[in-house]
Amino acid sequence: MGETGGISGTLVWIILIVGLMGFMFWSQWRARKRMQQQIDELAEGQRVVTIGGIYGKLTQIDREAGMARLEIAPGVEIEIGLRAISHAVNTGPAQ
Repeated sequence: MGETGGISGTLVWIILIVGLMGFMFWSQWRARKRMQQQIDELAEGQRVVTIGGIYGKLTQIDREAGMARLEIAPGVEIEIGLRAISHAVNTGPAQ
């Protein structure tokens, strides 16, 4: 009986594994790029929600330190990491 896979079978598996790894790295790269773009677009005075579900208004952004101050109630501010911000909240009228 002859070999049923040989080098060509092994080559297919290697290509599949390399392709899968490339796809995983590419997906992570896109997610990091999208997150960085969201952080770059943040501005003081903007309403945001954190990944923990806390809503508030940005009062200070320190991009070099990766930190921000968030006013969650009148006179109450917390300090958070910029990466803890999930997204900006649209405060305009509903469409």
